[in-house]
Amino acid sequence: MPLVWVIVHFIAAGLLAALVNHLGLRAWRRAEAAHWTERARLLWPVRYTAGINLFMLPGFLVALHVSWDLQPTPELIAEGVAGLLGSLLGCYPMEREIFPGYNFAGWSRQVVAGGGLRFGGLLAFFAALIFMPARVGWGVALVAAGYLIFHGLIQWGLFRQLLRLARMLKPAGPRLQEIVADGAARMGVRVRSTWELGGMTANALALPVTRELIFTERLLAICNDEEVAAICTHELAHLTESKAVLAGRLLRSFSFFPLIFVNPAVQYWGLPGLLVLYAAMLLILAATRRLPQAMEKRADAAAVREQTNEGVYARALEKLYQANQTPAVSGRNKHAAHPHLYDRMTAAGVTPDYPRPARPRKLTGAGWALVFGWAALLVASWALAIVFALRGANPDGP
Repeated sequence: MPLVWVIVHFIAAGLLAALVNHLGLRAWRRAEAAHWTERARLLWPVRYTAGINLFMLPGFLVALHVSWDLQPTPELIAEGVAGLLGSLLGCYPMEREIFPGYNFAGWSRQVVAGGGLRFGGLLAFFAALIFMPARVGWGVALVAAGYLIFHGLIQWGLFRQLLRLARMLKPAGPRLQEIVADGAARMGVRVRSTWELGGMTANALALPVTRELIFTERLLAICNDEEVAAICTHELAHLTESKAVLAGRLLRSFSFFPLIFVNPAVQYWGLPGLLVLYAAMLLILAATRRLPQAMEKRADAAAVREQTNEGVYARALEKLYQANQTPAVSGRNKHAAHPHLYDRMTAAGVTPDYPRPARPRKLTGAGWALVFGWAALLVASWALAIVFALRGANPDGP
């Protein structure tokens, strides 16, 4: 029976995610003739909704199951994971519609590569959260040590090495090697290695801990050598950051570490223990919240300073945002890692040939419906739990 419920959660989450995404794309479809910035603005809430649905839909289904059975079981973790995978699979039709060149194999590689490079540390977090004992002892120390070791290995290139073994990542070709070598020599930067990553996303990123650069094949396809060199300068600038900045980045990557102790904290101190751990996480995030954007602005300034012709860097940035259909003014808060494209272009000395776009909405209508549905279900579950607790305390009552 538990296996049946796991399958049900997988299918239900996938169908719900696909339906919500399909409904959310209606405005984007109708704006086919609009400027790319407007289409990207309309697409943002669909993508944002899809992102939070990866966790909200599995949670919604698990909460629904619990409120129905009124008896939480260990299998709920497997059902939640199945729901997460189903929600992820439900995003494929949306991505295929946005990027018609996608096939399932390419999309799968993109999910594994992109998600792993960005969120690999979450694997260690969830594993530690699940296996952390409730009572303090050697088990707590071993799980904490395992988390620190695995997270450290990810920072030092473990997942990048796995991508290479899976042939998702390959060494840079002669064109990119020459561009990186020229930029590194000009800026006096040591680069350990440079890689090319497949997929439909146009992007580049630096790995300051291991001093490596990654460029996607899509970026190399849509940008000329001068534009690639400008983007490369931005990434090289990240490799010139101080050791204090690198320490801040590492500290930020460990922001979830306090939360792995939820089980023993709640066991010994109850809700106050949980609040202390949560406060520790918020303290780490608050102490480092300005760091990512400050370093992006610094890297942008380096790219503008080193560009071969005026406007090259701004033009390259716009190409990437347009290819990825990312809004010129995003819906993120002011402390997001990257400033708005419109502001980055203006800071680079180029005024876009279109007015500043409006900020996109946060969620689609279907997304808000799920949020309120989740909240209503949660309130109903609490109400039922209180009712059953009262009946248990007073079995002869009305």
